[in-house]
Amino acid sequence: MQILNIIINNIQQRNNKIISDFWQKRGNISIQILLNPLNRRGVDVVFDIINSPQFQEQRKKLTNPDNLDVIVDSFGGDADAAYHIAKLLDSQFKGTITYIIPRFAKSAATLLICGGNKIVMSETSELGPLDPQIPQEDGSFISAKAVQSTLDLIKKQLETGDKYALELATILASRLNPLTLGQYERTIDIAKEYQKELLCLRMFSYKKDKKKVDTIIRKFATGYTHHSRVIGCQEAKNIFGDSLEILPVDSEEWKTIWEFYLNNRNIGDLIGVLRLMDKIDRK
Repeated sequence: MQILNIIINNIQQRNNKIISDFWQKRGNISIQILLNPLNRRGVDVVFDIINSPQFQEQRKKLTNPDNLDVIVDSFGGDADAAYHIAKLLDSQFKGTITYIIPRFAKSAATLLICGGNKIVMSETSELGPLDPQIPQEDGSFISAKAVQSTLDLIKKQLETGDKYALELATILASRLNPLTLGQYERTIDIAKEYQKELLCLRMFSYKKDKKKVDTIIRKFATGYTHHSRVIGCQEAKNIFGDSLEILPVDSEEWKTIWEFYLNNRNIGDLIGVLRLMDKIDRK
């Protein structure tokens, strides 16, 4: 365990050096949003980071103290939390906010990155459909698209008029929580409302770019069939246009971003091993 702690510490020191050099090169302060799931607690975490004395001191030393780079790696979660974090960062930084996606910004995290001036991706980056998660009584979440798929399947079975199809439709309907059905439309509408507001914070003007904004919202809300659909950098570029920059994977800037991401992933994996070893030792 001691060896693993030493390895984690060495990787963390390397990452501290990488991020410090990154700040100096770009002249911007940056934060990491590594939240899985992205939830309300994450709002507190982000607030505490950007208001810490250490962060504020570092920020003052940089060329562009009002600019912010946000490195996001998240499979998504709570649309309310994503919206709140984006609004929080918007209120605290009056310069340019750039969302950088080394690997994943799915679902609610895709919503989050709509709140900046610019999005940076490369061939490894991945967005996802706007698929808000509906909370369940046991504390778990269910995908809104999963609810829609189930409803579509029930409708299809009922339209056949077949006896067995009717039985299958009845079974499927019995598995849907009535409260979930009630939340489905509302959840989708709220997510679309959030995305419209975030897109118009900095990226677009609804008065000037109404058609563009409405097209983006429609694409992410209903343009894809399943929750895990991959939206790569080229497809995202077609959607967002000039607001999205694609960095070549062999560029020095992307190599730095990618190394930082890999180091964070390795730290997370090693911490997971430590926890497992500790759990085994306690038995």
